[in-house]
Amino acid sequence: RWLWQYRTLVMTHKPRVICLGVATLDQIFRVDTIPEAPAKFGALEFIVTGGGMAANAAVAVKRLGGEAQYWGRVGDDDVGDQILRQLEREGVDVSHVFRLPGARSKTSAILVDNRGERLICSAPAQGYPADTSWLPLGEVQHADAVHADSRWKPGAIALFDAAAAAAIPSVFDADAGDPEEVLTIAQRATHPVFSEPMLKSLGFGAPDVAIPRAFGGRNVICGVTLGERGTWWFDGQRLQLTPARPVHAIDTLGAGDTWHGALAFALAEKQPLREALQFATDVAALKCTRFGGRNGIPTRDEVNAFRATFC
Repeated sequence: RWLWQYRTLVMTHKPRVICLGVATLDQIFRVDTIPEAPAKFGALEFIVTGGGMAANAAVAVKRLGGEAQYWGRVGDDDVGDQILRQLEREGVDVSHVFRLPGARSKTSAILVDNRGERLICSAPAQGYPADTSWLPLGEVQHADAVHADSRWKPGAIALFDAAAAAAIPSVFDADAGDPEEVLTIAQRATHPVFSEPMLKSLGFGAPDVAIPRAFGGRNVICGVTLGERGTWWFDGQRLQLTPARPVHAIDTLGAGDTWHGALAFALAEKQPLREALQFATDVAALKCTRFGGRNGIPTRDEVNAFRATFC
C-alpha cells in the first residue's frame, strides 16, 4: 500500500516554482516594419496583455503544467490591477504580490515587425522601494525551484540565498543592469543564463571566453541565450551548445522570459541537465512562432507535439 501511495504522490505532484521580479502591462502593435524616421502608420494587429520577465516566466511554468507563484511589486493603480488580473487568469498565485500605495506600475508599448523583431518603449515603475523584508522566504523550502530576473536585485539575492539554504535550483535571468552587480548576483544562483548584450557588457570577450570567466560561486552552469544560434553553457569543465530548432519566427517578444521559466520548470521537474536545457530551448522556439508576447507561450502538450516533429 505504501508503494501505491508513493507512486500516486509522484504522479500527481506538480513542480512548484517561485518567480521573482518584474511584471508589466504590454501594449503590442504588429507592424510590417519598424520605422527608422518619424511617421504615422497603422498597425496590422494590436493586443494588450501581461508582460515582464519574471511574470512571463511564471506563466510559462503554469502552462507547462507546474504551480507558479509570482513574487513582486506593483502599484495600487489601474495598471497594477490589470497586471494582476492577467496573472490570475493564467492560474498564477499572486497572493504574495506587494501593492505599493501611490506607486506607478510598469507599462510598455511594443512594436513587433514581420521578422519577429521588436522595439520596446517602457514607462518605468515609480515608487518601488528596494526593501525585501516583506518577502515570505520561508515558503522557499516548499518549492522545487526558484527564478528571478535582474530588475530587482536585492529581491533576487534574498531569494537565491533562501534557495541555497533549501538546496533547490535557482535560475537567474541575467538580462540587464550594472554589469558588476549582475555578475555578483549570477554567482549566487545555480543556473544563471545571460542575454547576449548583458554578457557582452561584462567585458570578458566573446561568449566562448566570457561564459567560463563568469562561472563561479554557486553555479552549476553559466550560460547565454543566442536566439536561433542556440544556448551556450559551461559546467565548470566544458563549454557546450544546446541547438535551437529551426522555426519561422513571428514574434520574439518574451522568448527569453519563456526560456528561463521553462528551464526553472524543467529543473523543478528534475529533468537531467542536458534535457532541461533542450526543453527550455524548444519551448522558447515554439513561442517565437506565435504573435502576442506572453500570449504565444505554449502548453506542455503543444511542446510535446512540436518536439515530436524532430524525432
